[in-house]
Amino acid sequence: MDPTRRQFVQLGVGSLFLLQWPRLAWASTTPSCRLSPEQTAGPFYLDDALLRQDITDGKPGIPLLLQFEALDAEGCRPLSGAALEIWHCDAQGAYSGVGANEGSRFLRGMQVTDGAGRVEFRSILPGYYPGRTNHVHVKLHLGGHIREGRYLSGRDIHTGQLYFPEPIVREAMTLPTYRHPGEEWTPQARDYIFRRQQGEQSVATLSQASTGNGLMARLTLVVATRAPA
Repeated sequence: MDPTRRQFVQLGVGSLFLLQWPRLAWASTTPSCRLSPEQTAGPFYLDDALLRQDITDGKPGIPLLLQFEALDAEGCRPLSGAALEIWHCDAQGAYSGVGANEGSRFLRGMQVTDGAGRVEFRSILPGYYPGRTNHVHVKLHLGGHIREGRYLSGRDIHTGQLYFPEPIVREAMTLPTYRHPGEEWTPQARDYIFRRQQGEQSVATLSQASTGNGLMARLTLVVATRAPA
């Protein structure tokens, strides 16, 4: 069962999940245009993402609204018409499309950025697995086209990862849905990729979702769009 507001309070984490969350708005001032760090796609990337907003496929976990803003580093302009693809593990650290889950595609999807360079996905807070802290993989494509619900023939312009503020995630991982018997949670300081690939620059801003049910994470991606000469 997904954790509810009452369960959060009973577990003693109400102060984190329910009280005095900031009400976020996209910045109206000129944002910083430092390039987002490139990070590994890892071993579980599949080149067949469906264009869809809701990627949960019934997986249990804390509801998570993921909002991204993509900016072209040249001029810090919104990047419209780019395909932003995400994938991440479920609450127990398992990925779709591999091993016992080979025939499934849960927690994978793609959206095309609007005129403001923004997309959003409905998912769940990802769990963890040995050696890796909680994260979402991100890949941005440009110059392709949509056919039969898929984005084809584009070129990759960015591969990265999104991370979460650690105090909140640490508490969330104590919930029954996320517990791994006999397996210790990996903090960011012990995650090799986070430490070596500038993970601190890819930590999302987190707030309570406006519906009051679950979390909302926001991250701005600043990318170079010019094709290599």
